[in-house]
Amino acid sequence: MLSALQQDTSLAGILSRIVKLFTTIRSTVTNPWLWVGLAVLASISGILYLVFNSFLMPAFTRYDVSIQVPDVMSLTMEEATDSLTAAGLRAEEVILRKPKLPRDVVIDQNPPPLALVKPGRRVYLTINTGDTTTVVVPRVESYGIRQARNMLMQADLVVGSVQPDSIPSVYVDIITSQFPAPGQRVEPGTTVNLLFGTGLGANNVSVPDVTGLTPKAAAQALLELRLRSIAVDYRPDEQDFMVVVSQAPAAGTSVKEGYEVRLFLQERSAQQP
Repeated sequence: MLSALQQDTSLAGILSRIVKLFTTIRSTVTNPWLWVGLAVLASISGILYLVFNSFLMPAFTRYDVSIQVPDVMSLTMEEATDSLTAAGLRAEEVILRKPKLPRDVVIDQNPPPLALVKPGRRVYLTINTGDTTTVVVPRVESYGIRQARNMLMQADLVVGSVQPDSIPSVYVDIITSQFPAPGQRVEPGTTVNLLFGTGLGANNVSVPDVTGLTPKAAAQALLELRLRSIAVDYRPDEQDFMVVVSQAPAAGTSVKEGYEVRLFLQERSAQQP
């Protein structure tokens, strides 16, 4: 009898708690202030989304603006550059040395003709010079050591010294610097020396404020503190037209030596020096 009574009491307690739970839920969902708060929160979220999507994002990415790439195939480099400049684009020459292909004219372009791109986009133009006396040093920075070796050997260059970089890097065994620099024309068989990352350093550094600087100046200021940087959506040919508008981590943040600071860029206005 006692056991049965205790069981009933336990069951009654469970039922009582369930009733209280449903009562609390009912009281909450019928509270008008809850729905007012949710409506206000939804309205604020909607307004913030519209502002971000309609104004902030287009200001940085200009997704709503596009230019059709003109067809510059078979033009000379000068003619092709003039055509792209007139369309609001930039030309980047890529040298090819094939004696049996047409010389001194565009034999390939990327993006292709009629493609839609953002204003100021760089268009790569392949020009065949037929010259086999020099080669262009490929960019092997940000590649692993083995892949960098293969890329240089395929370009008919010789891998020289491969040494650890004196400035720490978050990426271990990844090429951080090369000499000669990428894009230089050198004789076949030229030696290219490489530096690679060894991981973050042991000391902490306070991130400086580099907003307002050009990408090159910001990178140099960070390197002086043994920090590295990466510019978001950045092309080297635009460095004289861009400035840093924000950074991550923010200025004053304490990080390890070799930490990579992300730089967000915007076109320099006419009023800026």
